[in-house]
Amino acid sequence: MAVSRFSVPREQAPGLVERFRARGRRVDRHPGFLGLEVLEGQGSLPEFLLITRWTDRAALKAYLRSEDFRLAHAEGEELQAAFATFEVVAT
Repeated sequence: MAVSRFSVPREQAPGLVERFRARGRRVDRHPGFLGLEVLEGQGSLPEFLLITRWTDRAALKAYLRSEDFRLAHAEGEELQAAFATFEVVAT
């Protein structure tokens, strides 16, 4: 799993939510992609988690090097972004 945690200026949060809802779904066609969830925090600041699931690290790395990844992030104005990968150890 890959997790990005970020915030945006308050006035941009509604537009970001709409952008995710209307996303181009480029990532969906990449080999090894299993799914994506976007979570919006319920605290006082507009904070988001973007979680993608992959069959393996190689598939994620291939996507991170792709033109589709670059295009998906070209419009982003995320503040204080943090990115981490995780391995599922139990379900």
